[in-house]
Amino acid sequence: MIKRWLWLALLLLCAPAQAASLLIIIDDLGNNRALGERALALPGPLTYAVLPHTPYAQMLARQAHQQGHGVMLHAPMANDTGAKLGPGALTEEMSPAELQQQLQTSLTAVPFVTGVNNHMGSLLTRKPEAMRAVMQTLAKRGLFFVDSLTSADSVALQQALAQPLPALRRDVFLDHSVAKADIARQFERAIALAEQRGYAVLIGHPYPESLDFLEQALPTLKQRGVRLQRIDRFLSQRLWQRWAMPQHTSRYQLQIR
Repeated sequence: MIKRWLWLALLLLCAPAQAASLLIIIDDLGNNRALGERALALPGPLTYAVLPHTPYAQMLARQAHQQGHGVMLHAPMANDTGAKLGPGALTEEMSPAELQQQLQTSLTAVPFVTGVNNHMGSLLTRKPEAMRAVMQTLAKRGLFFVDSLTSADSVALQQALAQPLPALRRDVFLDHSVAKADIARQFERAIALAEQRGYAVLIGHPYPESLDFLEQALPTLKQRGVRLQRIDRFLSQRLWQRWAMPQHTSRYQLQIR
């Protein structure tokens, strides 16, 4: 028996380290069919955030699911600049009940949703009462939340974890600038963080320049020891790990900083 346990210990010690996880979200799907389908053709698994009530939202969400990708609702939220939000907007003038009703309608409009992130939202994500209403709705539906972190003062993650709700926040934006060198620099930032911390959340968009880059870069990740992972499956894995370790006060507290 002792020899058996020694052998198992040696196997564990010699096992290769778990690959760093790169969690890529492609935002803004739903308005452009050609770019949406090109984004879905990227090697995955990836997670696609779909704008509600847009012409191709349901079609692209179904295709993403059928191809083994994750699907999120990309919920439009009020911003500081007054930029148009489109259908399904959550605004600061809405009461908590109105926010929840609007969110429920948007969630119903996008099939196969397992989580939500904010589209814009630099204003609304700073409002604790509004974020509490949003997170209560997601908690009741068993969904997760990713804070796109469009404001440094966002309280969205804090309110999500208070529910408690499985939640993460964006680490790197891929394409604030669509210059090839800038996209490459942001991609490397995300990989470096994933290697250091174990995971990184990278958000990009279906811009032609971004897709050009990702089509070339993603196939090289495996040889670099980095694996792509869907947000929902990453969170499920973390939830199980927390549940299995009772010293953690909550199996939903997923933020690792």
